[in-house]
Amino acid sequence: MRLDRSRPLLVRLFVLAILILVPPVAMITFRALGEFERGMVPELDKKAAAIGRDITAQVERAVDLGIPIDHLVGVDEFFRPVLMANPELRYLAISAPDGRVLFVTGAPSADLEPHYREAGQATNLTIGDFLDLALPVQSKGERVAAVHVGFDQGYIASRLSDIFYDIAVVLVASLIVAFEILLFVVFFNVTGPMKLVGLVVDRARRGDFSHVAGGVSGDEVGHFVRTLSTTIRRADDQYRSLMAYIDEVRAAHFDKSVVERVAEIADRVKFLYRFAESGRPAVLSERLATDIRLPLFLFVFAEEMGRAFMPLYAREFGQSFGPFTQEMLMALPITMFMVGITVASPWAGSVIARLGTRRVFLTGLIPAAGGYFLTAFADSVVQLIVLRIVSGLGYALVTVACQTYISRATLEGKRAQGLGIYVGAVLTASICGTAMGGVLAERVGFDATFVVSAALAAISGWLVHRLLDPGVDDGKASDDGDGSDKGKSLFSLFANWRFTALLLFAAVPAKMALTGFLFFLVPVILWRAELSLPEIGRTIVLYPLIMAILSAVSSRISDLTGWRTGLVAIGGLIGGLGLLLPLPQLGLDPSMAVALAIIALGVSHGLSASPQLALVPDLCWIECHTFGRTRVLALVRTVERLGSIVGPVLAAAFIPIWGLTGAVVALGGVVLVLSVIFVVCSFAFGSGLHLVAEEDGE
Repeated sequence: MRLDRSRPLLVRLFVLAILILVPPVAMITFRALGEFERGMVPELDKKAAAIGRDITAQVERAVDLGIPIDHLVGVDEFFRPVLMANPELRYLAISAPDGRVLFVTGAPSADLEPHYREAGQATNLTIGDFLDLALPVQSKGERVAAVHVGFDQGYIASRLSDIFYDIAVVLVASLIVAFEILLFVVFFNVTGPMKLVGLVVDRARRGDFSHVAGGVSGDEVGHFVRTLSTTIRRADDQYRSLMAYIDEVRAAHFDKSVVERVAEIADRVKFLYRFAESGRPAVLSERLATDIRLPLFLFVFAEEMGRAFMPLYAREFGQSFGPFTQEMLMALPITMFMVGITVASPWAGSVIARLGTRRVFLTGLIPAAGGYFLTAFADSVVQLIVLRIVSGLGYALVTVACQTYISRATLEGKRAQGLGIYVGAVLTASICGTAMGGVLAERVGFDATFVVSAALAAISGWLVHRLLDPGVDDGKASDDGDGSDKGKSLFSLFANWRFTALLLFAAVPAKMALTGFLFFLVPVILWRAELSLPEIGRTIVLYPLIMAILSAVSSRISDLTGWRTGLVAIGGLIGGLGLLLPLPQLGLDPSMAVALAIIALGVSHGLSASPQLALVPDLCWIECHTFGRTRVLALVRTVERLGSIVGPVLAAAFIPIWGLTGAVVALGGVVLVLSVIFVVCSFAFGSGLHLVAEEDGE
């Protein structure tokens, strides 16, 4: 009996969402872009004319004071700020009446002078890709020069392209959000209840009427579940009426043969059927790993919105502070956020064991969302650092709670796939959050973007509060240990050399590359390459996009083949080699080299992220059983966060020595060396579970 048909339903709903969202947005976009282009051309002409008139008035004032036009000084210094403040302008020039170029900023005079000589006193010229507006400079009624304002004809096309890409980002992000919502709705309202129905029906088929399905909603599935539950409760009532009648007959009848016959019937009924001893069928509830996916998605979405510009935001607070250089100050908010996560991770597992994942999620949401909101109003780098630490504390509690919830809801044989649900939610949120954060920061500013982050985090908490049943998660689970860890320290895990090698030479360098390169160096490098915030966001999105594609595949390969160590080793090597791509000797364009390095890092972590976490119980199975998988995974997260802390600081320290590109290569060299050490160690790992405690006892 197959009751779960959610996948075809999910596919059909997602196709419907695409059909509903994409065509109208595409039509509106193309019409809006056309109107924008038609309206922008005359506005640019007006702006160029206004700037030209202002410059002409300044030049005429100098000439009226008796300064010869060709003896003006400081013209280049006067023109340069005007060009910087108006990116649509490409050059400013002053020419003599005969067409000679006297002064020019932004273009070679040799490219302009032949056209000025040929055009004479024409006011509008087309010079290659430039539109040239000429305004006469007059003194005592005579034309003594001309001021030229040139702007690029391709500027409008480039602006339209930027707007188109921003709209495309918003549309793709909307589709991903729609998919996450549909995924949650289908699994929460269809798959989950129907799975419980299957369990209840299977019990009833075997004569067990002691449970009814929980999680009733108001839709058709909920109506079906209620009808089935009503039927089971009616059968329970009939059973209790029968037992009451049998007891009455046994107590009141004098014929022993009748009493014996009635007792035989009662025993037969009790043998064939089982009903709740409490007098009422118990509600059967079961958590699914997908229950927490949408709140996790929204929460990570909120954090990732600042990913594309966090170093640039810190840069606005000043050039230096005390002994810290500008590069170090730009790295510190990222580092201190990781410090907050590292501080909270060790005790997050213990708190979850006592309070449960639901309450810890809501508790961690307070400092996280509060930190995002107050970051919008920070006015110093010290305040920013403190708020990032606070946000990191909340982020650790929330993410560890989600990992624990998913781990407890996942079968042992599908451990990597269960962790893949966590990784998938984080990656899709990274794709949406990073891209959308760049767009919002460009359009509404950094501060407003952080306010939006706080709102998204609050929505994720509201979903957990309203939709997750507190009774399903009481904080007690089989993965919390068997109580045999008394007198033992969790740090005794480091006596297991395989576990230690995995952390120090695989987990730590992966996080060093992630935070040092992707979170810190990439935004700074691309910003100095004059890319806009949306362009920076779209470039960084390459990492989660590649990782999202590969993580699902690597999770399945890991579970099917058990080849987790090999995937982790190969991933580490690819990541280290990828960061060497900006080497000048390779001859790649710097921006292209950075993009390829991002792709390589995405491939690296896509191959190794889920298998790495799934490998932990294999390497220390006894310790996971003794201390609890929750606490062991919390320790893993704590140690690998050390790499997250070191990464930005190390990269910032490399910049004064080798520059931005050299810092990428140097960081890649460190990651590659550590990854090679792990590869060497992995050959001695062996296969299967490693029962270290049993080996020590022999």
